[in-house]
Amino acid sequence: MRVTLFISLLFIAVGLGAAEVSYQRDVWPIFKRHCIGCHSAQKTKGKLRLDDPKLLRSTGEDPLFVPGKPEVSMLIKQIIGDEPEMPQNEPPLSAAKVNLLRDWVLQGAKIDATPANSVPAVVIPKAYTSAPAVTSVTISTDGKLAAAACRSEVVLFKVEGNDAPRRVPTEFDLITHVELSPDGKLLAIAGGSPQQFGGVMFVNPADGKTLSVRRLGGDTFFRGNFAPDSKTIALGAANGAVFLIPVDASAPPKSIELHSDWVMDVAFTADGKQLVSGGRDKTIKVSSVAGLKLLRSIDQSPEMITSVAADPLNAIAAGDARVLKGYDFKIALSGVEVSGAGNGSRPVNKLTQYVRTYEGQSDKVTDLALSGDRKLLAVATRSAEIRLYQTTDRKRKTAITKVPAPVFSIALNGDGSRLILGSKSGEVQIYDTASSKLLKTIVPVPVLAKK
Repeated sequence: MRVTLFISLLFIAVGLGAAEVSYQRDVWPIFKRHCIGCHSAQKTKGKLRLDDPKLLRSTGEDPLFVPGKPEVSMLIKQIIGDEPEMPQNEPPLSAAKVNLLRDWVLQGAKIDATPANSVPAVVIPKAYTSAPAVTSVTISTDGKLAAAACRSEVVLFKVEGNDAPRRVPTEFDLITHVELSPDGKLLAIAGGSPQQFGGVMFVNPADGKTLSVRRLGGDTFFRGNFAPDSKTIALGAANGAVFLIPVDASAPPKSIELHSDWVMDVAFTADGKQLVSGGRDKTIKVSSVAGLKLLRSIDQSPEMITSVAADPLNAIAAGDARVLKGYDFKIALSGVEVSGAGNGSRPVNKLTQYVRTYEGQSDKVTDLALSGDRKLLAVATRSAEIRLYQTTDRKRKTAITKVPAPVFSIALNGDGSRLILGSKSGEVQIYDTASSKLLKTIVPVPVLAKK
């Protein structure tokens, strides 16, 4: 009772000095950016809708908030703590946004006006008040150049030396994927604005100049992969489709609807002829590039698939179930009887025919990365460890420990000798994989010094 009273008094004390919070000006942009991808008319997760202010108090399995009482409001409980429940599969809300929502509830959760459905302007600060989470990283084939995504900008920097990083701004509300092409001539930047558009930029990594920008679809793109010939990038989309977007700005993009929910990651096979995709619908699928058709739904997971890869012989997938599996392409795609059709097709034959298991993982898998030669697989989880496996026998080669967990993104260079990671903490680290030696740690964007 005393603890509850103390927390209540603390919220009230903090809120007394807070400026009046406007739903239209302050709260709606947060809901729109971070929440309505899961809580809208299109997808009503938890029976909750945040896209219509009239429904805020009438939907949801539990009340979203109790006006005047943020300490007992589900909205606030879900977004605070060391590992907040929401936003799901995204970096936590900034302290400023948490404070705005808390103060809004404390002040009575008033709806001052229905907001216009417009895309807010992207503002990239000269310096951040705190280090933003690094949502994606990439490293060149030769291991000399790297890039990291922080909110709406990408930072290019040399692995060796202390040259000043190059900041590349975008008009994307959130960047979800960055990747240097296999030939080293391009940097792809993908993301978009939730419920508005998916976007991809192609940039010259030598000087940071933008070569082309495309806006496609009506929602944010997720992770993806360059084709081996560097001419196309495949990206997962929120509508369950995989987009194939040519580097040539005059060539039309293509898409194939494969999943019943978000496609979290896509990977090209070594020959560039097939795609492996995994999604929030808990399925792993293989499709053809030339025919743009589903070949097999090769497995169903009990939890969401967050990342996929493809070594020379196997599709690889992992996610929240803490299970890492390989799937033999030759067996899985040759002469396996199926039942059903389209997204509902399933192999009749037992999975044991083509499943190639790895050891169990210590926590939910956040990202997978293959070396350019596809001989080494790196696995990041929410724990402070990155494991590396030989794809030939799926045996663990080494582990890098005491990394700044949780790690959101990892990448390997061409021969697997260098690993780069991006963390929730805002740090980027580069390791020598043979010795597990830390070579470099940077916060890629300027951060204001704490007073």
